[in-house]
Amino acid sequence: MQKDAGIKIITFCLIGNIVLLALKGSVGLVFSSQVLTADAVNSAGDVMSSLVVLLGLRYALKPHDEDHHYGHGKMEALVSLFVGIFILVGIGFLVRSIIITVIESEIVQPSYIALIAAVVSVAVKVVMYKKTSTAGKSLNSIAIMTSAKDHKNDIIATSGAAVAISLALIGQHFGVSFLLMYAEPVMAGVIALFIVKTAIEIIIESSKMLLDAAPDKETVADLESIIAGVPGVEGLSWVKCRKMGRGLLVDAAIEVLGCIRVEEGHDIGDEVEFAIMLRYPEVTDVVIHINPNYCERCDGDKSEK
Repeated sequence: MQKDAGIKIITFCLIGNIVLLALKGSVGLVFSSQVLTADAVNSAGDVMSSLVVLLGLRYALKPHDEDHHYGHGKMEALVSLFVGIFILVGIGFLVRSIIITVIESEIVQPSYIALIAAVVSVAVKVVMYKKTSTAGKSLNSIAIMTSAKDHKNDIIATSGAAVAISLALIGQHFGVSFLLMYAEPVMAGVIALFIVKTAIEIIIESSKMLLDAAPDKETVADLESIIAGVPGVEGLSWVKCRKMGRGLLVDAAIEVLGCIRVEEGHDIGDEVEFAIMLRYPEVTDVVIHINPNYCERCDGDKSEK
């Protein structure tokens, strides 16, 4: 059995995050770079996030069983929620580090080695982000797209760390104590605001799937148009749609002439299902309810009988 592409990309990201944790953690501690050490804490959270997503994906890909008639796809939303929470926890550590730095007013000499480590980390994260984002869109996976957003956060955070170290080096070279003392904590604070915003977006998006929220209004309107355009559909009572893992589930109630045979009504329902899945390959299941719509033709048929 071929290994799932999503599991492959998350395994790749897990290994990458472990390498970056070792790089930033060791360089940050050896050269006393507070911003790089704080970024290493963020990488530790990334390792945990990757592990959670990896385990979640494995569970989400399990087929439906007698206890889970719709499969296990919602596990992707659950692990995305955990990732969002992990990101917020990581930001808590970062803010704590900023506060300690400002209170103690400790001047730490910046290092070119720390700057190089930050630049290398950014380059690695860019590769990870591109690969994960492409895989997430291709697989329509909320968990993998969440990982991509986390990588994007890391690019911003580590880029900010590189800028802060550069400013501190400038302050060291020209004797500007303000840059030397506050470049790293101020930049870390700005980065924290951006990352909190993304974490909240991840939590909201994953919560929507867990609560069976409908897709965007444009998708629902398009589904209504597709159903109404199928020959034999006399009316549309309602249409409901929700996301389940990597796919969509669609329920609709259509109206057909009340005087046609049951078999004909069933065939119209099949045509509706085919039309929806042709337009939206990510739809994994369509349930069509058939309601009778009586008209003059039906009344005529009744009187003849």
